[in-house]
Amino acid sequence: MRYLTTSLLLAISTACFGQTASTGNDSAKMTPEQQRQQFRCEQTREQIQEQLNRKVTSPSDRDNLASLRKSERIDCVPPLVSPPPSAASLPAKYPAQAVRQHHQGVVIVRVDLAADGSVTSESVYQSSGFQELDRSALDAVRSWHFDTRLGLSLRVPVSFNASAN
Repeated sequence: MRYLTTSLLLAISTACFGQTASTGNDSAKMTPEQQRQQFRCEQTREQIQEQLNRKVTSPSDRDNLASLRKSERIDCVPPLVSPPPSAASLPAKYPAQAVRQHHQGVVIVRVDLAADGSVTSESVYQSSGFQELDRSALDAVRSWHFDTRLGLSLRVPVSFNASAN
């Protein structure tokens, strides 16, 4: 029974935080509040998946999904994943102004996905420090297509490196 509980906590931790919870008898065990937050995260994600599977598009369903997504943003840290294969054919455009000013960096973009892997919303999770790079990253991820087996909310890095261009 303890093995099952530990395995469940590991799965929830990985899904919600992109990292694993501690196992065994080490001193880095999760606090009760961390366990509650993980449970809320997993429960919210299950509700989002159910809503997307129903494919009902009434205004109240859209409002409910928006509310669930807002809760997910509060309760869960989405996993950090590599850009999808579609990013190779639809890369982020390096803004000319940023090239001239030697601006470079990485933008971490949070994407929320539809059941088919298309992006339903995107936001800057961590800025590059340059607005033009952040805007270009957001524009690029809108057309990318993700594997939903990774999750319905993801963080994806978009890199801008002046020496690579």
